[in-house]
Amino acid sequence: MNENTFEQYQFYRLCDIDLDTAIHTLKILKRYKKADVRNAILRDIIVTYARPFSKNKGHKIPNHKLPDKFVPLQKKDLHKELIYLRNKLFAHTDLPYKNPRVAKWDFGQYKRYPMSFRGFEYKKLHRRIDEITDLIFTVQKELQSKIREIQKNL
Repeated sequence: MNENTFEQYQFYRLCDIDLDTAIHTLKILKRYKKADVRNAILRDIIVTYARPFSKNKGHKIPNHKLPDKFVPLQKKDLHKELIYLRNKLFAHTDLPYKNPRVAKWDFGQYKRYPMSFRGFEYKKLHRRIDEITDLIFTVQKELQSKIREIQKNL
């Protein structure tokens, strides 16, 4: 086995750990009822799930990224939505997504500059927890199958 294949194997194993972490965090989510806590946990789940699908540095291979081939066709829309949320809202502060608007309030001796920006409605995602769970389990199952295939040549 060449060094690049072994590094790819190592990356896949780390991706499996990320997916497993997301699955265990989904179990934690079920224990909480308060919206602020649930939102923070759900944000963590999405960032953890999406991490393998973003650019990750390697040793011999400059960039690793889990290919979308691990995502079943019928789950691609949800997958794309989660990746989009991770990239535009949760892991970055992208101005085009947030679309901030600054106002100037002049009170004579002092001024205020309130800002409004695009938020996010977590309730929609909370209603899709079962779909998200199924997506993560399915991707992990596909990934583990590939890992076993590589292990045959170790």
